[in-house]
Amino acid sequence: MKPSSRSRCGFTLVELLAVIAIIGLLVAMLLPAIQGARESARRTQCQNNLRQMGIALHSYHGTNGTFPRGGWWPPSKAELSWSASILPSLEETSVFDLIVRGVSYTDQSNLPAGQTRLAIYLCPSAPHDSALRKSLDLPASSPHLYARSHYGALNGERSLRGLNSSNNPEKGAMIFEKSISLKEITDGSSHTILIAEAPEGIHSLWISVRNLFDQSNSINAPSVLSGPKPYVFFDFGQEISSYHPTGALTLFADGSVHFLFEDLDNLTLAAFCSRAGNETLEPF
Repeated sequence: MKPSSRSRCGFTLVELLAVIAIIGLLVAMLLPAIQGARESARRTQCQNNLRQMGIALHSYHGTNGTFPRGGWWPPSKAELSWSASILPSLEETSVFDLIVRGVSYTDQSNLPAGQTRLAIYLCPSAPHDSALRKSLDLPASSPHLYARSHYGALNGERSLRGLNSSNNPEKGAMIFEKSISLKEITDGSSHTILIAEAPEGIHSLWISVRNLFDQSNSINAPSVLSGPKPYVFFDFGQEISSYHPTGALTLFADGSVHFLFEDLDNLTLAAFCSRAGNETLEPF
């Protein structure tokens, strides 16, 4: 009897290469969708961060009759930043209790609090290459580092209405000069920004009493001072800007959160940055 012959089944080299090419093509087609879904989830988390800040700010207003002051000058004043003031309403009482009152935020006794990383103040889309950074309110030789904030208070606008437009006196709702109440926001709380993304702001530390800025250019405007890192934001980075594509998230005085696009015209943006500019705006 002749031994039975068995037929062999398998891929040829050409077929294998064709399968690999098809898989590669499918991956290339799916990758943008996957990245888009991830960014959408990060943007939702960032939006939720701002919404929680809005609830906390309104809780503060309900107790004190005003929103917290946007900042304090000089920075050596023994006062709380706006982002420190609302910690109890953000369920961060333990961190709030770490803050030593009666001394500047830069005092060494406030390092344990100031170095505490708070997820509520961090945008998931921003690079997290360094959770801590130096304060410009200390000498460059100081070794002290503080936890970042990717959000800052808005104290007005300059140059958006024209080159001679200044922010003196401050036009925003979170300013150096005093604490502002809702009744002083005569433009309407739904048309006035309180907090905005500013991940590379020069004072973007949640414990800093200078964690505020005014807006002098369009959203996500390119920087002329970009360093070796891919930071593309205008001025010193302390403008409304984000690592989300096409725009940035903002918290308005009524507690609503809106994504403002990069192509928003400057006059509308200026109106959003002022509390009493008497502009006429369409509702969102």
